[in-house]
Amino acid sequence: MVEQMMPYGQAIYEIAKEADKEAEYKGVLYELSLIWEKEPSFVLALSHPKISKAEKQKWLMELFEDSLPPVMMKTLLIFNEHGVIQALPDIYKAYVQCFEKDHDIENVLVETACPLDEKQQTSLQKMLEQKLHKTISLTYKIDPELIAGLRVRAGDLVLDNTVLSRLEAIKEKIRN
Repeated sequence: MVEQMMPYGQAIYEIAKEADKEAEYKGVLYELSLIWEKEPSFVLALSHPKISKAEKQKWLMELFEDSLPPVMMKTLLIFNEHGVIQALPDIYKAYVQCFEKDHDIENVLVETACPLDEKQQTSLQKMLEQKLHKTISLTYKIDPELIAGLRVRAGDLVLDNTVLSRLEAIKEKIRN
């Protein structure tokens, strides 16, 4: 669904970039997407075909007009007119993809058997930034089944230096 919402995410990103407000609009879209995720009944009402777009617009104006920058309010109203307002979290994700591509940011998942301390995290981030030549955004996941070591996933790149992967490799050699 994110791919389908890419034109909307890209359009609002380009507007934000022209105004030099990429981070601000990203924050606004994030907050709105949290509301959408926490209020499924509201989203259901926004997507209901028997409720007019005018009624939905009225709700949006009542709820957000005083708290959103004018451009973002207008954006919500346009999303409503185009019938994609219920997909705002996916539009936010599309916006983030545009933001990260433009700012050369790579999301990296690091799986470890136990948490890394701050020094290890900093060292890993620097090493990955040098290797990938990008700004790195790390997300950590603890998986005790890995036993020890870590697995790093960055796009198509997977670096697996876990005891579990080494045990699997040994098992494979024994079978062959």
